[in-house]
Amino acid sequence: MAQNMTPVDQTLGKPTPALRSASPLDRLYKLAVVTLAAFVVLGVLLSIARAAVYKIRPYERGLHLRGGRFIALDEPGWHVRIPLVDTTIGITINERPGETVQLVAMTSDDVTMDVSLLYTYRVTDPVRYALEVDNPDRIVFEFAQGKLRDVINTKEMADVMHSRAQISQEVIEALREKEAQYGVEFVMVQIQNALPPQEVVAAIKDRMVALQQQEQAEAEAAQRRTLADSEFYAAQKQADGEAYNIARLAEAEAQRITLTSQAKLEAMHAILDELEGKGMLAEQYIQVLIAQELRENSKWIISGGESMPIVDLRATPAPVEAGPSETP
Repeated sequence: MAQNMTPVDQTLGKPTPALRSASPLDRLYKLAVVTLAAFVVLGVLLSIARAAVYKIRPYERGLHLRGGRFIALDEPGWHVRIPLVDTTIGITINERPGETVQLVAMTSDDVTMDVSLLYTYRVTDPVRYALEVDNPDRIVFEFAQGKLRDVINTKEMADVMHSRAQISQEVIEALREKEAQYGVEFVMVQIQNALPPQEVVAAIKDRMVALQQQEQAEAEAAQRRTLADSEFYAAQKQADGEAYNIARLAEAEAQRITLTSQAKLEAMHAILDELEGKGMLAEQYIQVLIAQELRENSKWIISGGESMPIVDLRATPAPVEAGPSETP
């Protein structure tokens, strides 16, 4: 009996080699399972935390929805939401550009023009902009085109080409009528180009060339008038100078004649004073003086009462026999 129990007791009292070798593997397996579970749990927690915590940037506003219903507007900063229940829509509110390129519009004088418009706007009401307007950027674009066409329809072609600043102001005032409805604010509106049809452009160029030629002709005519005026002024000054010189010469000649006549008269008076009381000698001397004076002049008219013959005394007269002289 004792002999039969000995092997059994020995078997039960000591572990087998197979059991001793499986124990470290079990511990390693358990450690791996625990580590993997920890990573899974950590990943799940991180995913949940990431879904629950979010950030709104300074140029954004967040629309916080719960179950599809709007509950709050999130300002910039960190926020928390319920994962799988809450939803956040980020709306960019900073200034954004818009452009209308070569819009075909008819002016009030029935001229078709290609007009280009540049505008900028920003979101002022994110709730209305995102939740009450479908495709808001497209609607703003179409609205800007329509208002631009309406304003161009009230202007003539010349005003559209030369009054862009005024038209831009009218367009932005028209756009501001719908700012509250769309939740935006228009910041800048500027007309870039306003081009008429090619035939109108050609006519405008021809007109500009004609105006330039007219201005050039007027400038040349004014230059010719100025030159003619200067020549006339110079000729007038020259004529005035010549007339002045002639007048001075005439005055000098008249003065000379006056002085000569006065001198002759004084000489004659002196001679007559000397001949006074000389008798026949004085009479003959006076006749010689008269003949000499007549010879120096061109012609004299001698009248005998009935006729007026012209006697030329410039030829040398025949010698006159001297009569008997009396001794004074």
